[in-house]
Amino acid sequence: MVDGGRTSVDVRIPWYRAVPASCIADVSFTVDGRTPPAGSVRVELNGTERRLDEFAALVEEQWFPTDALTVSGDLEVESGTEHLVSVELKLFIPYIVTAHGVLMIDERKEMRMTANSVRPTEAVR
Repeated sequence: MVDGGRTSVDVRIPWYRAVPASCIADVSFTVDGRTPPAGSVRVELNGTERRLDEFAALVEEQWFPTDALTVSGDLEVESGTEHLVSVELKLFIPYIVTAHGVLMIDERKEMRMTANSVRPTEAVR
């Protein structure tokens, strides 16, 4: 979604169960190979927008498989045109502990998307 000079992408959890928001280790995105400035990146979950570093303390808040995580940043993108969007998500799965510690999945998805000035109905999966 494009809103002025900000661009956002909806991300769905790549897991079948909810996890605490504190398990979101990292999320980032690029559009046509361009990354928004790190200081401008915000992540919205359950209607509240935060900096990524604030998620570590959110042990009581859950990210459910039916809900989108929206990552946004200051990035000029032309609305109505197709762009190559890449999203990377690092997520701890707290109830799976291996000999190496808590399982962390590192997912990356790249796809062509048309930039809209309204929230799209289909999120990146």
